Amino acid sequence: MDEDFQIHFAKGENFAMRKFHYHDHYEIYYLFAGERYYYIENRTYYVQKGSMIFIKKNEIHKTIAGGKLHERAVVYFTDRFVDQYHGQHMDMLLSSFMSANRIVELNNLEQNYIENLIFQMNNEYSDRGRQGRSLYCETLLVQLLLFASRKMKETAEAAHIPMHPKISEVIEYCNANFVKSLTMEGVAARFFISPFHFSRLFKRYTGFNFTQYIHTLRIREAQKLLRETPHKVIEIAGQVGYVNIAHFNRKFKQIAMMSPMEYKKMIKSSGIFTTDAAAASGTPSPAAYESPHRPI
Repeated sequence: MDEDFQIHFAKGENFAMRKFHYHDHYEIYYLFAGERYYYIENRTYYVQKGSMIFIKKNEIHKTIAGGKLHERAVVYFTDRFVDQYHGQHMDMLLSSFMSANRIVELNNLEQNYIENLIFQMNNEYSDRGRQGRSLYCETLLVQLLLFASRKMKETAEAAHIPMHPKISEVIEYCNANFVKSLTMEGVAARFFISPFHFSRLFKRYTGFNFTQYIHTLRIREAQKLLRETPHKVIEIAGQVGYVNIAHFNRKFKQIAMMSPMEYKKMIKSSGIFTTDAAAASGTPSPAAYESPHRPI
């Protein structure tokens, strides 16, 4: 590898590495859409959209065709790229590469956070003349590695806590009806739960409050439409449940950390998404949200 940091995007169908290989740098594989099988040393992982695989240095690995159109990004970096970190900090950053389980599966409320980091990395990496390019890519990579480390730890801890059956029903309902005007009290009543108990249960089992969840579902869909359709921003706002374009723009920026037009420009610069792409999406960490008692 000529540089200490690289990022590459690709899409295709039935594509697989022609042979097993290994290299002296770290690799992070993120799947936007489709499915793959990924062999690392003596284990094969099933990788679906919204999942990351971590391959450490000098491990023999190979992707295997999953039989569907897939879109992915691969991030490579060397020890030199993160050599300012030492001891516990370095151990934490590289913990995902050292784990017995190398895959991180992101739910629908986490994927956009990682995807936005990846798109920002690509945007920065593609402009070789930009001041502070390497430093900015490093800060984005650190955010991704920290998130993955925490996610792996949380996943291991949460494995002993089954999803509450009522909250599972609520999530299914919200996923199908997020474009409607929903309130926490209204949904709680629909499922015969007191608003106070509903709020506590929802937060406990999802990690998000109700209003935050609905907004992120909407913005996730808006990002998908920005990637896959030629529709105008104001049209997309209405399609995902916002009657006020200013409200939509504000929520989009809170969640995606950029405006809808900035997001569309960043997606276009990646060069892999088209209007018929079957891309995946999710959502990032929370910002400020409105009262859960107001219609969203």
